Amino acid sequence: MLIKDIFYSYQGEGLWIGYPQIFIRFYGCNIHCTYCDEPDIKAQKKVYAPEQVLKAVKEFQDKPIHSISMTGGEPLAHYQSIQALAPYLKYPLYLESNATLPEALDEVKHLFRYFSMDYKPGYELLFKKSMQVLSGRDHVFVKYVLLADFIEQELLFLAQTLADMNTDLPLVIQPVTPFASITQSPTKDDIQRAIDLASRYLDHVRVIPQTHKYLGLK
Repeated sequence: MLIKDIFYSYQGEGLWIGYPQIFIRFYGCNIHCTYCDEPDIKAQKKVYAPEQVLKAVKEFQDKPIHSISMTGGEPLAHYQSIQALAPYLKYPLYLESNATLPEALDEVKHLFRYFSMDYKPGYELLFKKSMQVLSGRDHVFVKYVLLADFIEQELLFLAQTLADMNTDLPLVIQPVTPFASITQSPTKDDIQRAIDLASRYLDHVRVIPQTHKYLGLK
């Protein structure tokens, strides 16, 4: 399996922010967002056998651990590796996904307790299918990365799609952290505009930045 890194840190995004986790960061993604802060760099690609992953995870067993985050890249691009690993991991599993691989999600959804699902404009149909796969599951939230020049119609689609499923689904609006070609953060007015729009349809909308970036953590 292709893995970029296995490390111990604290969840920096979304509803479970601040919880201590072991992160298994898979290498490679099926899409490439302009604001991605974990781009594919071949020099960082490592090949692991399942027993090597388990050995790396075991090194953190004496620390407080809320869950194991499967992240990336896109972890669902490696769903067969997840199937191989999951039976041997004793902690709850937390999925961080771009929500564009609904068939893979359907294969492994029973292995995870927590779901952080991104909405990527341009992949609306795949997003809807992914959320339908998770219909009725607990511990699911959706994250929308807010750009300075965000398009209201994209956020409107997201809010209406979630509201049609369940108005209680939490939506986290995450102001983009400048990186690479992204040089500008959204303004306070941008953030308020996004909150106002999404809150017309959803009961639980909040703004949460990438806190690990402020703390200088992985």
